[in-house]
Amino acid sequence: MPENLSPLAFDPAPWENLLAEIARRHHVPGIVAGVLRIDPVTGAEQRFTAATGVSNTRTGVLSTPGTLCQVGSITKVVTTTMILQLREEGKLDLDTPVTDILQDLELGSVDARTITVRHLVTHTSGIDGDLFTDTGRGDDCLEKYVATLKSAESLFAPSTGWSYCNSGFVLAGRIIEVLDGRTWDESLRARISQRLDLDRFFTLPEEVMGHRFQYGHVRQPGQRDWLPAPTALITRSMGPAGLITSSVDDLLDFGGAFLRGGAGPGGTRLLSAESVELMTTPQVTLDPAAATMAPQWGLGWMLDDWNGHRVYWHGGTTIGNNAWFQVLPEDGVVFVVFCNGGVAPAAAPEVYGAFAEVFAGTAPPSTAAPAGPAEDAVLDESLLGTYADASTSLEVRKSEQGTLEARLKAGVLAGDAEPDTLELLPAGAPAHFVTRADDLSPWASVAFTEVDGRDCAYVGIRCLPRRDVTTEENAGDETGEHTEGGAR
Repeated sequence: MPENLSPLAFDPAPWENLLAEIARRHHVPGIVAGVLRIDPVTGAEQRFTAATGVSNTRTGVLSTPGTLCQVGSITKVVTTTMILQLREEGKLDLDTPVTDILQDLELGSVDARTITVRHLVTHTSGIDGDLFTDTGRGDDCLEKYVATLKSAESLFAPSTGWSYCNSGFVLAGRIIEVLDGRTWDESLRARISQRLDLDRFFTLPEEVMGHRFQYGHVRQPGQRDWLPAPTALITRSMGPAGLITSSVDDLLDFGGAFLRGGAGPGGTRLLSAESVELMTTPQVTLDPAAATMAPQWGLGWMLDDWNGHRVYWHGGTTIGNNAWFQVLPEDGVVFVVFCNGGVAPAAAPEVYGAFAEVFAGTAPPSTAAPAGPAEDAVLDESLLGTYADASTSLEVRKSEQGTLEARLKAGVLAGDAEPDTLELLPAGAPAHFVTRADDLSPWASVAFTEVDGRDCAYVGIRCLPRRDVTTEENAGDETGEHTEGGAR
């Protein structure tokens, strides 16, 4: 924490000027952001929230400091918090097999009995993570979603690899429902919102509609402008993985509980100090191919180091909305940034980077960027081929010019669109590259490694197993355990 921090640091006016400049340069329709500081000695709070731009370019409604935004996968930290509450109550252990609670759980290519609660909240279960199955708006949507996992592939055996897994957090949400005897949404209100007095922390669209909210904006292929997204929300069945909508203030208050050792501003306890310590202790050190957002993962949290300043954080992406949420415990600060379109992955680091400089005297790591021209990109020819999970496919090949190129179809929203053909540029480490569709797209990481005896590509933080060779041909896995999934 910088010494003699000026009270003017909490004046929103200069921050709003900065947000406006960043939004303009990166084509973001609206940014809402804020900082909470809790004095480690006195417990006194200081905060500000600031906003710029519009919440929806179609309506022209302005973004304000109180405007709500979809926080996306930041929801995973909230779901994990409820799992730790259940652990404190003696209703589960982190190493409890999931099937002890969800007794009807079946998976397509791995014995469900080998997966534990810990696997779910550390992304180490191996379950294919991007199965965005719509099971309706009913209160039974999570129960129905779990039933669909009978056909889910395992990307690797539990504990043998790491891949970002939305599906696992839906299972965690269903565990909460079964043990609490109510919906995940109801548990969130009782366990999180009411304890912290959060009155703008929602899970259902009908709760949000009475408030000003950021609408997502997307850019179609060939366009230069971001327009309101054709779809506002992901399906309710993905709630525990990414469906919370919040104000900046309410998310700051949730983060503040982690600065107070698990207590809310009025002393109401969200978690024990021991649970906070457990959630923020490294559980997994990632393969460098996967460590594009953070080098380690705790329970729910990404764990990073900003030049000697410990940081636990999470990001969130929904349809045209992005969110960033960081807690710097030794500095006593929480940062929140919401963007509703544009080149948000370039804009947000400028915002929270400015916060980090002023309120913590540090800086976040630099974002992905090429380390040389396409001609310098080198990959062993044995790794050329096709890689895929349920929603992302990658074909890596040599171009006519002899450089590396990738045909990439990323994410469930790609639908039936043709894959993009992209140039791979070196990223400064062996078998690690960056790519982007055009100058208005953020750089994406593509890296190659071996996971559970199989060649795999990581597109960002998602593990894509090799698909164009049989299991027996690939890295010596003689069991055939993955053959069914590998043939797809």
